[in-house]
Amino acid sequence: MLIDTVIEEEHFYHYFQPIFNINGQKVIGYEVLLRTSLFPNPVYTFQAAKEVKRLYELDSKSIKKAITTYYSSAIATEKLFLFINVFPSSIVNEAFDHFLEHLLRDNQIRKDQLVLEISESELIEDPPLFRMHIERLKQQGFHFALDDVGKGYANFDMMIDLEPNYIKLDRLFSYQLDQSKKKQNLIRFFLQYCKENDIKLILEGLETEEELQVAKAVGITYVQGFLLGKPAPIDNWE
Repeated sequence: MLIDTVIEEEHFYHYFQPIFNINGQKVIGYEVLLRTSLFPNPVYTFQAAKEVKRLYELDSKSIKKAITTYYSSAIATEKLFLFINVFPSSIVNEAFDHFLEHLLRDNQIRKDQLVLEISESELIEDPPLFRMHIERLKQQGFHFALDDVGKGYANFDMMIDLEPNYIKLDRLFSYQLDQSKKKQNLIRFFLQYCKENDIKLILEGLETEEELQVAKAVGITYVQGFLLGKPAPIDNWE
């Protein structure tokens, strides 16, 4: 099967997309995105792994390769964060804590440089168990981001319960932001919530200069999107 080739031969690679502080025009970190020539979309890749009960194996190998790729590159620096998507089922896997500990130690990375992005793309089967693992990892120094906020409904529960370090607003908020007062007002609401709870808000999906200028006007500091940088191999950012 194709997915077995992807996993066993590590027939995948990663693109990196910068996340900016638009006030200082500085990159604060990169989101890591898995790619493979054997599947048209990473969603299909992970779905195929899940169907053959190898999702954790793919997820952990992807995380390991992403970290070693970044920290062996010329742009690696202690001041930047690495945002890595991880499935809830990986978080609760009994091997995950040990895996992260060894991975970061072998690559001499601080735990607070790694931001684990949690998406609602996978159902959390045991929310109390999931929260317990998140709390344990946070106590060890790892940071968390809640991804795609606003795209669905369930992540509002997680936004309240998990107390993430970052909230990433879905690209639907960016799309034609300059033409929508309702979106601008909703972003102001999220900004106030984040300010009161010591959370950094990242607006995803910016594609036009007009959207960027309105994002600045409503108070956004951290952004990500094609306008400022498309996902690309790590060498492109050197």
